[in-house]
Amino acid sequence: MRRWPLFALVGWTAFVWLGRVRNGGSLLLAASFLVLAALALWRRGHWITALAGWTVAVWVVRTPMILADHQSGAFKAVHTVLAVVSIGLAITAQVHVQRQREAPAPAARL
Repeated sequence: MRRWPLFALVGWTAFVWLGRVRNGGSLLLAASFLVLAALALWRRGHWITALAGWTVAVWVVRTPMILADHQSGAFKAVHTVLAVVSIGLAITAQVHVQRQREAPAPAARL
């Protein structure tokens, strides 16, 4: 079983949201991502789906707000890249989970 989509999403999530904490951002929002990432890594299954869904939902709401805000072009560019990579990894991880759920179970060896 390939696990790189899960590890990529969890690693990227930790990178993004620990950086947000370091830069003085919202602890509650960052904590929600970090807890979901830990649960996805530890328990997998539906937690990966929860992390992927939360990732897409937050970035779909926040990106237009960031772009409309009075920030520098560099700030907007960096956050757009963070959003695109985050959403791409979330979709990749979810597609991987869905394919595993739909795959036939391996035959038992006798």
